[in-house]
Amino acid sequence: MRQRYWFAILSIQGLFMLGLLAGCADTPVNESARLEQQDSLEAVQIKARLLEAPDLAGSAIDVDLDGDRAILKGFVETTEQRKRAEDIARDQDRVKTVDNQITVK
Repeated sequence: MRQRYWFAILSIQGLFMLGLLAGCADTPVNESARLEQQDSLEAVQIKARLLEAPDLAGSAIDVDLDGDRAILKGFVETTEQRKRAEDIARDQDRVKTVDNQITVK
């Protein structure tokens, strides 16, 4: 009798833990479209030019492309750096407009 009691307790605890683990599992997010735009050749070229710019060294700037519009997000130290990042993105052949969402710290 005592053995069945412990088996029942362990079974209930096991099911409870399994439920917790299943409930905590993160649902996969399909970001393939966003990653495709962000990692396009043009976006990578803009990111590379931003990294190469000595005045933007250490800046955290992300580049997304939406058609012919470049979207810049991140942080820089000065307004001159913010403008410089926009100029670099605008210099890309495929980019017609730049949505500069960079924040100056």
